[in-house]
Amino acid sequence: MAREYKRLSFQERLQIKNWIDDGLSNSEIARRLDRSRAAITQELQRNARVMTWRGKKNTLRHTYEPLQAQHRAEAYAATKHHSKRKITPRKRAIIDELILKKKWSPEQIAHGVPKIGVCTQTIYNWVLNNQLLTKVIDLPLKGKRRRHLRHKQPNTPQTRVSIEKRSIKFRPKIIDQRSTFGHWEIDGVMSPQDSQAFVITLVERKTRFMVGVKTRSRNSDDVITAIDTFMSRFEMACESMTCDRGTEFTSMRFISQMEQNYKKKLYYADPQSPGQRGTNERMNRELRRVFPSGYDFTKITQKRLQSAIRDINERPRRVLSYKTPEKMFLKRIHANSV
Repeated sequence: MAREYKRLSFQERLQIKNWIDDGLSNSEIARRLDRSRAAITQELQRNARVMTWRGKKNTLRHTYEPLQAQHRAEAYAATKHHSKRKITPRKRAIIDELILKKKWSPEQIAHGVPKIGVCTQTIYNWVLNNQLLTKVIDLPLKGKRRRHLRHKQPNTPQTRVSIEKRSIKFRPKIIDQRSTFGHWEIDGVMSPQDSQAFVITLVERKTRFMVGVKTRSRNSDDVITAIDTFMSRFEMACESMTCDRGTEFTSMRFISQMEQNYKKKLYYADPQSPGQRGTNERMNRELRRVFPSGYDFTKITQKRLQSAIRDINERPRRVLSYKTPEKMFLKRIHANSV
């Protein structure tokens, strides 16, 4: 009996990428997916780079990107069976402005701009079909799905004991579930290694509201100064902080400042577990769209940093039912002050 034809799913495309990285052949990938070898070969020829050398074509399998392949497949399916949604100069200008300057995603535009009249996939299709000034490289996450952690110096035994007493495993479930307001995640966004300046970012877990403070270095004095700056505005909106085990957040001076001076609870995520501070990691990724990896933060002022973070806080979020973090944060502040 002939095998029923079915398009590749995104999960299958992710598996193809992983197995390519593991060195599996097209035949073995096809066997594991219960697909024909021709289907895998055609998928790679469509979506990986093909180099011609001396009249012979060679598919560079390592250049295959599952997300881009999925978008291409969906765009093809949309244009194959449906009439194209008309793009007007007004819509083109709005979408290009929000993606290129405000760094919004297509999903945020589709759900957050009143009367825009297009869905998320339509915007992706317009980008893929070169109907906008926006290119694929301008979209969020493009080519940045993998994250390489910096090597960190191990903490001293005394510091490790202090950290374990404040381990994230002791954090109440009510914080884990984001049921209450006032619990923040904190992290640092680094400059190149030849520069000391970096940015401390803090994100409130329930509303996803972000705050950034530029510091001169990771020295404990500079970090504490940044914390004092944050607390001068948001002390009443802060109950606890969750951070990683970097040296800037594990000094006894930092712990004393948080717990004794400000009376705030402090929790430490497990080593190399960025997912335990996923909200902060996600918002740092948004900040990196404005200040890419390798950017030297000595070049900007606190005012410029605040402007970039204000733009991030004004973007509608799906997790907030397409309300903005700024609106939700101010609503909580007002409710707590009544």
